[in-house]
Amino acid sequence: MPQQEPRFLAVRVGDLVAVHPPHTAPGEGWIGEVIHAEGGARSAANSLFQVACIDSGVIRTVNADAVIDILGPSTALETAHDQSHGRQGTGQGDQQSDGHGGMGKAR
Repeated sequence: MPQQEPRFLAVRVGDLVAVHPPHTAPGEGWIGEVIHAEGGARSAANSLFQVACIDSGVIRTVNADAVIDILGPSTALETAHDQSHGRQGTGQGDQQSDGHGGMGKAR
């Protein structure tokens, strides 16, 4: 059976990834969006990532091997999040007219 390439080699900027740094307890992983990928001095293959945590917004630099899975492009998560919360954005803002030509309260 051929040896499979490490998952982090396929990561691209904009991907959502599952991160679980080595030497951490089970369940201490997190999900983030890759905002920068950097290769090593001898190879262009991924060696470091800057990843923005989707829960806190904190940007962390992680070794590439801490990325354990690619969940998809970042827009896939936004769409899934909106659908799970029943949001149907129109792109025109989320305010209602008060009927007097002005804008009413925000929803």
